[in-house]
Amino acid sequence: MENIYLISGLGADERVFRNIDFNGENPKYIHWIDPNVNESLESYSNRLLSQIESQNALILIGVSFGGIIASEIAKHISAKKIIIISSIKDRSEKPLIYRIINFLRLINLIPSFLLKIYTPILAYFLGISSLEDKKLLKSFLSKTDGSFIKWALKSILKWNNEMHPSNLYHIHGTKDMLFPSRLIGQAILIADGGHFMILNRAKEISLKIREILKV
Repeated sequence: MENIYLISGLGADERVFRNIDFNGENPKYIHWIDPNVNESLESYSNRLLSQIESQNALILIGVSFGGIIASEIAKHISAKKIIIISSIKDRSEKPLIYRIINFLRLINLIPSFLLKIYTPILAYFLGISSLEDKKLLKSFLSKTDGSFIKWALKSILKWNNEMHPSNLYHIHGTKDMLFPSRLIGQAILIADGGHFMILNRAKEISLKIREILKV
């Protein structure tokens, strides 16, 4: 049996994986914790290690921001495989606009409470269309602290990772609006998949995950 740990996306929880078929495996979840003031991703990911019971044949699967965290955790421990979904592997895959926002520190101008507000525009950019998925997104936002969202967004903007291990596998949608596929290299592409395809393209993603686990 594989030793699989799942890391959800920014502001989300384990429900983001609810449609994924792990073919009999029983993965565990790494839950978000409150970051310290101005805490780095390196420090934060190191503190998450306490939730990993065994590092034997460890497999990390992260979605979006969870993919970045999975990459950071893998710097502290020896992982058998890292699978990231709708995420980025290094700084070169971040859109230029993100670098500009980081340089100008524009995220500091946005009150934390505004980051918790659901809007149809947000659902559009995440690739969410069904009423069920929109309801889930609203639930994610309502249960997440705005200050955590702001810290995570600033962390993504500042992330300057330049290398990734050979045992990292990247699954990405061709219609991801947050991390455009044209900037993504060496990925397993899901045609027409949006940023939240973990919910609405789960059958295809489940198949890709099972194929990777067999490698």
